[in-house]
Amino acid sequence: MNKKDAYIEKAQAKIEEYACKLDELKAKTKGEIAGLKIDAQEQLDKLEAKLDAAKLRLAELADSAEDKWEDLSGRFEVLADDLGSSFKKFFEKH
Repeated sequence: MNKKDAYIEKAQAKIEEYACKLDELKAKTKGEIAGLKIDAQEQLDKLEAKLDAAKLRLAELADSAEDKWEDLSGRFEVLADDLGSSFKKFFEKH
């Protein structure tokens, strides 16, 4: 396995972890949405949008040429870090 493939595998695992967390949050709040603050629902929507953006960036990275993937990995890391921070902030608030 080359360096790019190893990175993509690790990044995919990170995305899957965040997707599971988001699914858990949605499941916990299902039926309670009316009781949640509008802010919390908006934050869940933003988390989902950031997760989708990270998935798109990872797909671009996977399809990239060998000489371009490292540049794209830096962009993915920025998205992944932002996503992780957003999850942390959500859990701190709620």
